[in-house]
Amino acid sequence: MAGLHLMKIGEDAIITTRTFTLAGKAMANVRSSAKRAEKEGVHIVISRGRVQNAEHLVQMEQISRAWLTSKGSAEMGFSMGHFDPNGDEEQVYALAVDGTNQVQAFVTFVPIYGRNGWGLDLMRRAKWAVPGTMEFLLARSIEYLKREGADIVSLGLAPRSNVNDTDQTFLGTSIDFLTHRFGNPSKDRLLFAFKKKFQPCWENRYLVYSNTLTLPKVGWALYHAHQRDTSLHTACYRFLKDWQAKYRGTRRSTADLSGVP
Repeated sequence: MAGLHLMKIGEDAIITTRTFTLAGKAMANVRSSAKRAEKEGVHIVISRGRVQNAEHLVQMEQISRAWLTSKGSAEMGFSMGHFDPNGDEEQVYALAVDGTNQVQAFVTFVPIYGRNGWGLDLMRRAKWAVPGTMEFLLARSIEYLKREGADIVSLGLAPRSNVNDTDQTFLGTSIDFLTHRFGNPSKDRLLFAFKKKFQPCWENRYLVYSNTLTLPKVGWALYHAHQRDTSLHTACYRFLKDWQAKYRGTRRSTADLSGVP
């Protein structure tokens, strides 16, 4: 393949709208959670393009700020959007609103042009949101997008997940080492478990690279593009040195076993 290599970086949770339903044993958890929120008076408001309700917009911004503060992070970039009160005409916004017109949570979807579908982008929830709100919000959003003619809905990438049991490699374990140092594995596991409730089809996603020794540079570039936080430069530099030492040590061990000088 033109000298290029593939490395699995995770799996995308894909919902096929044609077969999506809340009925059946497999969806019992989502169904009961959604019913609980609905009984508490939560309803869903969906809009294409900018949210027109000014009160809702203010609450969405407050929820987004509080969510980011609680995570101790800033808005990510590159492959994810960020909350913009001015809105985006190409997005779908779905809000969970209670009986007092308080926004409990909201999600946004961006179009997937190549497959006639939508991808989940932002998912933000207030601390005091009614239990089951996110399940209710996503279920009704998927049903809405289905009615609008979408073939698929992506719930997003589950980093480093391996539902499809793809073979692990040294490079894959090295990426795990990176994410355990700088990522949030427990958060990733919780997010994976939440997406799994919706019984998606898991599609492998890969990083394409030209040379093994370029991976540390690629990793740093991706991290910097997402986080835009150069305060971690020193920590990343230490990781890259450790990674290269680990890789060279593995090569030496392999050479010793094969008798190659």
